[in-house]
Amino acid sequence: MNILALTPYAPWPPYGGGTMRIYQLLHGIAKYHHLTCLTFVTTIADETIVAAQLAPITVIGVPGPATRSLRQRAVQTVINRLPDMALRNEDVSYRKQLEELLQHGNFDGVIAFSIEMAPYLVMAKSYGIPTLLDEFNAEFMIQQRAAMTDAMNPLRWHGALYSLIQWQKLKYFEKKMLATVSGVTVVSRGDAQTLTRLVPTLKPFVVPNGVDTVYFDRQNVEPFPFNRPTLVFSGTLDYRPNVDALRWFVSEVLPLVRNVIFDVELVAVGRRPTPELIAFQAAGEITLTGEVADTRPYLCGANVYVVPMRIGGGVRLKVLEAMALEVPIVSTGLGVEGIDGLNETHCRVADTPEEMARAIIDSLANTQNTQSAREFVIANYDWKVIMPHFLQAIANKVPGL
Repeated sequence: MNILALTPYAPWPPYGGGTMRIYQLLHGIAKYHHLTCLTFVTTIADETIVAAQLAPITVIGVPGPATRSLRQRAVQTVINRLPDMALRNEDVSYRKQLEELLQHGNFDGVIAFSIEMAPYLVMAKSYGIPTLLDEFNAEFMIQQRAAMTDAMNPLRWHGALYSLIQWQKLKYFEKKMLATVSGVTVVSRGDAQTLTRLVPTLKPFVVPNGVDTVYFDRQNVEPFPFNRPTLVFSGTLDYRPNVDALRWFVSEVLPLVRNVIFDVELVAVGRRPTPELIAFQAAGEITLTGEVADTRPYLCGANVYVVPMRIGGGVRLKVLEAMALEVPIVSTGLGVEGIDGLNETHCRVADTPEEMARAIIDSLANTQNTQSAREFVIANYDWKVIMPHFLQAIANKVPGL
């Protein structure tokens, strides 16, 4: 069968956030079907690089989308009825290329990855082609949580107002898109329930996030040689849920840990740290690595991997990666949300500053058996286990597949 995939960014390199999910699912499809990937690239020269990474998938790259300034986004928040995510990847060149593919490609199905690509599925539907939307999160719920979290801090009321507006816009937009497509896949049962409440006729397929347990195996990694007790956090450091997590952890949790273990270090691994996080580093609160080619040595070198998330949704790939690497984990409940079957032998869960500090101190003082976490991930969240669920979702929505 002939499948067209629409992606919001080039699925290369494979290890990092939504990029990893796209990369793994595309390769899984390509083992059984002819696959064309229409993707945004930074420059047209990147098309060759991406094509080499995704072979034998046919890759068509479109430079873009155009970068929008904060001022442009702010104006659009006020005057445009669509949410920011619906505008993020709107591009004339991409739309023109998609139109040409739909006219001449003879596709049996079109799959869009993430809600921001969903508007392009409307075009596919006009050609009578079955469509599938892979939802990374219940997006309106993330903005709802952000609004409620920021509303509790007067210094963050501007953020709460932004999220309140986006929450309402996204709820309407997401509902409309979900009602338009032939089928939907989601990363957790919780997201499936949330979106079904939004669209009662929806019957989403659960296709969890996963991990390449061969790549994420500490036997193949040389740990980074930290020279004192070290807590590690990882993620894109201008992503609002990650910034909120570090802000809360540095102000509320870290002082309690340092009251007992004074020399403990917090290392944040990730690109594009915000000015606020850079100020934390200047004050000696955290160490920022910036973008790194490989996060595994930092995770394997950590005494504890911390996931103090208060905003977000879906299933966090970084938690599965840390579990596969057998790193002790301390997380909020929301940080490990959506990982079915998780228990205290896999990670420590704590939601108040006091509980999280105690769990971290205990983890630093006592060696944990982390092998069970890796065994759990291999059995339930390896991509080899997950891929059949995605293929089944496609088969159920694309006749004859």
